[in-house]
Amino acid sequence: MSITTTTTLGATERAPIFPYPPRILLAKVGLDGHDRGIKVVARGLRDAGCHVIYGGIWQSPESVAIAVRDEDADWLGLSLLNGAHMTLVPRVLRALEQITNGRTRCMVGGIIPASDVAALMDMGVAGVFGPGTSIDSITRFLKSTRDSAGENVAALVNQARGGDIGAVSRLLTSISRGRVSQNDLVAVGTSKKTRAIALTGNAGVGKSSLIAAMLTQFGGQRHRVAVLACDPQSPLSGGALLGDRVRMARDTSDDQCAFIRSLAVPSGRQGIAQHLDLMISALELAGFDLVLVESVGVGQGDVAVRHFVDKVIVLVQPESGDSIQWEKAGLLEVADLVVVHKSDLDGAERLDSQLRQCLNPPGCRDVPIIRVSATAGTGLRELCEYVMS
Repeated sequence: MSITTTTTLGATERAPIFPYPPRILLAKVGLDGHDRGIKVVARGLRDAGCHVIYGGIWQSPESVAIAVRDEDADWLGLSLLNGAHMTLVPRVLRALEQITNGRTRCMVGGIIPASDVAALMDMGVAGVFGPGTSIDSITRFLKSTRDSAGENVAALVNQARGGDIGAVSRLLTSISRGRVSQNDLVAVGTSKKTRAIALTGNAGVGKSSLIAAMLTQFGGQRHRVAVLACDPQSPLSGGALLGDRVRMARDTSDDQCAFIRSLAVPSGRQGIAQHLDLMISALELAGFDLVLVESVGVGQGDVAVRHFVDKVIVLVQPESGDSIQWEKAGLLEVADLVVVHKSDLDGAERLDSQLRQCLNPPGCRDVPIIRVSATAGTGLRELCEYVMS
């Protein structure tokens, strides 16, 4: 999409204009690698109060449809600048119909000749936007989001228990809107215990990249893994740019092995989404072996996630502080494992040594510390073995 934004960034707090923020997944299919325009759109829609999931570039129609289903997106926004819209859009629409049963509406933006607009609309595209369209115009077009009040929770629970991933996703939406209780999720006869593991740490430490590497490792072992990826919600507009899944590219040949759901986190919640306990219960009911919870980039005192998971993994990176930082109370105190991530960088060995002196003095609990690099692939096997132990 190539859009002109007229929305003022920052400024003053605004009342949300939607009962629930529309969830819109933005993606580029095919070989077009130009992403500046779509990122401008993502930022503009975030500032207008939407929850925007950025799907990235070079996506296949099938991977886009799977992402739409897992995210229970109200809208799919395709950005097409390479002239292949008459070939790619029909493929995306077919994949949406097959994978999501056509629940999600599609809009298209970019370099679209006026002579092709009617044909795209006839295919089922809800809106076509060319260069110069304002964010305000797109926001007015979106109008509203689906309200989950009409969903039959008992039916969704039964379908999710039977392996229907679409039902799992819709159940998570109902949970996020406060329409599901723990009693609704009681699975009679279900004895499977799902491991729930939190990965937390400061912004930029590489949580998403590490989870992506772990998904590859677990996929080869045929484990069913779900990811609940938390990103911050704007305190001004209520919008959010949910960008974690763009780092978690995955093979679409077996979409039953990995499930990724992006969650917006309001300010003041210590980096985790509302109703996280019920979401984990829903994924347990659906038969996942493992749930990985990725927190928002957090500070030293943001420890609430420990109440919802079996283990807390704290990621740190080289050159992120001196030894006094590791002596302070807070996040490191609740760590079951500390990962020195980006261990291929200078300073990793020194950080490892500092942590061992601070975290494991004589007479105190022994906190394991391992060095991992998602980029180099080192330490991943040890980390995954720990997670599944």
